[in-house]
Amino acid sequence: MSNLPHDNAHTHVSGQSEYVDDRPAMTNEVYVEVVYSPHAYANIKSINLKKALKVYGVKAIYTAKDFPHNKWGTIFKDQPLLAEKTVQFAGEAVVIVAATTRQAAIEAKLLVEVEYQILPAILSIKDAKKNKAWVADERKIERGEVAKNLSASPHTISGEITIRGADHFYLESQVSVVYPKEDGQLEVHTSSQHPTETQHVVAHSLGLKASDVTCIVKRMGGGFGGKESQAAPFAAYAALVAHTLKCPARITLTKDDDMVMTGKRNPFENIYQVGFDNDGKILALDVKLFSDSGAYADLSTSIMERAMLHIDNAYYIPHLRVSGQVCKTNMHPHTAFRGFGGPKGVATIEKIIEQIAHYLKKDSFEIRKLNVYTDKDQRNVTHYGQVVNNNCLPQLFSQIERDANYHERQKEIQAHNQDAIAGKSHILKGLSLSPVKFGISFTTRFLNQANALVIIHRDGTLQVATGATEMGQGVNARIAELVSREFGINRSTVRMMPTSTDKNANTSPTAASSGTDLNGAAALLAVRKLKAKLSDLSLKLLKTPKDKWASLTAGLGTEKEIEVEDIETTNDSNKDVDWKLGIAKYNGIDFVNGYVFHQDNPQNKILFSDVINEAYLNRISLTEYAHYKFPNLSFNKL
Repeated sequence: MSNLPHDNAHTHVSGQSEYVDDRPAMTNEVYVEVVYSPHAYANIKSINLKKALKVYGVKAIYTAKDFPHNKWGTIFKDQPLLAEKTVQFAGEAVVIVAATTRQAAIEAKLLVEVEYQILPAILSIKDAKKNKAWVADERKIERGEVAKNLSASPHTISGEITIRGADHFYLESQVSVVYPKEDGQLEVHTSSQHPTETQHVVAHSLGLKASDVTCIVKRMGGGFGGKESQAAPFAAYAALVAHTLKCPARITLTKDDDMVMTGKRNPFENIYQVGFDNDGKILALDVKLFSDSGAYADLSTSIMERAMLHIDNAYYIPHLRVSGQVCKTNMHPHTAFRGFGGPKGVATIEKIIEQIAHYLKKDSFEIRKLNVYTDKDQRNVTHYGQVVNNNCLPQLFSQIERDANYHERQKEIQAHNQDAIAGKSHILKGLSLSPVKFGISFTTRFLNQANALVIIHRDGTLQVATGATEMGQGVNARIAELVSREFGINRSTVRMMPTSTDKNANTSPTAASSGTDLNGAAALLAVRKLKAKLSDLSLKLLKTPKDKWASLTAGLGTEKEIEVEDIETTNDSNKDVDWKLGIAKYNGIDFVNGYVFHQDNPQNKILFSDVINEAYLNRISLTEYAHYKFPNLSFNKL
């Protein structure tokens, strides 16, 4: 696909794009602030709200007892929305303040008195290991006879690698505005990568049905994984206020509060022992991965799972054992972050490759080239049993080695560095190449699904709604391009709608590099259902005198309606359905440059918008919903 302009590029750079906190404040709106713990681990001895309640403008102050259901969590429901008896990390929410102005809410927040009994905290993976503080049982994947082949290897090396955490630093902090509706319903506008989870957390926390809560995401000012799960509790805080006070409620974290309260990238400490031969071919590898989950589980077990699946990166290792232990500490509950654990596995094996090269005094390029997956000698199966198909790595290595003049450039660099060591330069140079094999989509199978709603209006313009959330990555532009190309119309006629749980329910998070693949596929299925009906109609219109068309008979029923076949599409792999629905389903009709015509007579064409109008007048549905699921996804080892 060619380079596409972002669909909101102009409004972004001109400051016209609307984010959640840009929504105009309503006259009865209240502002929400959160009191959080300054301690990593402590008992809550008492909470005194008297001074805070006296602040002018304060409408209500809430503690844990005010949530009908105070626990939430993406995998394990282990995290309180508001701490009740104990705080487990510095930044954990304890009290919610609601006031008529933001300044009043902040003033009251500072007057809330919480007495703590500080407890000894676990602040590192090392301390967690010492205290056997685990979030879940150890996971393990093993292939072959690791211990035996390590002992038999001509060379062995042991080592470790430490990878620290990082903040997502999205430009837009966590934010939600919640509007109470009739009959106890709530409309939640939030900055979330996972509207469905936010909907469910809000509903569950307040004792509502999921159908009582509509979650809407127009766009985010960045996410990077930090808004996959952790947007939900902040929406729940505003929802509690809106639900009880019967007025709109807004929560907007400052960047300082956001960085203190939210989880980061999981730190990892990995230890390994590798066995290899004189050429540098890896014979056996034993790796133990330890991650810091923080105080609660969040997504850490899934992140560890992906790190374990990526420990091979792009290399065949015949005898491999990898274990993963998620440690519980009193740090922030760490969460999804770009790569979702994969880079931790990749970084570990790449360090091992470099260490082998250093040990053997060889170029790491040669060690990588020797160990990459290849179809030769059945060296194309991962440690979790997946065959590496469409593998072009051996050819790529040879091509890059040749086209980039790799060895000549390395000689030049070595000569330069010798001069630098001799004091002739202050700059050292280096050259390296690393392959990557990265798993796109979710390891949790049921998340690999999406749905889309496509509506064509009578003027030939479209509205498309999917479960994908826009966070600057351009998912809406991509899906709009897919839809417009399929219909042969200008992309400007396709309007991507805000993601909303009342149009697209039970959606997966926009994560795992799958947003366009899953939601775009669902949109294409919906478009192709429409296209099949419209091609049938177009074929009949091309054979019908124009004065007999419904648009010229005023729909009075003087002419018989044109009926079309309703095409049911699916991507169920068990039914072996042709993704294109079979070209015969389109009856030789083409959709090109805003026109519809038969392939045998392209001069006899109809405007796309005219076809749409005729479809409406012939009572043919111009709205389609489609569901897509990724086919044949499973693991035989884990």
